[in-house]
Amino acid sequence: MIRVIVTDNGKRTKDPGEKNRIRATIFDKLNRRGTWGPIHTSKENALKGIPSHDVGIAKEVLEEAVKDGFLIPKHTGYGDHVSLNFKRRDEILSIIAELLKD
Repeated sequence: MIRVIVTDNGKRTKDPGEKNRIRATIFDKLNRRGTWGPIHTSKENALKGIPSHDVGIAKEVLEEAVKDGFLIPKHTGYGDHVSLNFKRRDEILSIIAELLKD
């Protein structure tokens, strides 16, 4: 069962645990593809595989990860891309291991 939380500004969002799971899923996908540092992929490719009902939250999670420094943005002539920040490698791998240990 997924809990939906209504924030102060009236927006519906999922509980923080679900957002963390989505973040770990995105990080795991990029890690398995070797998308670190200079190797980047489009934001759309980073979100592929996320269930359609979670895509809105996943986009928010992706932008938060860029703001927090886990993902490095790369602006190209054909769209915005992202890659994992190698300087935060240990943190990223621990997030993946902790939340996807199933």
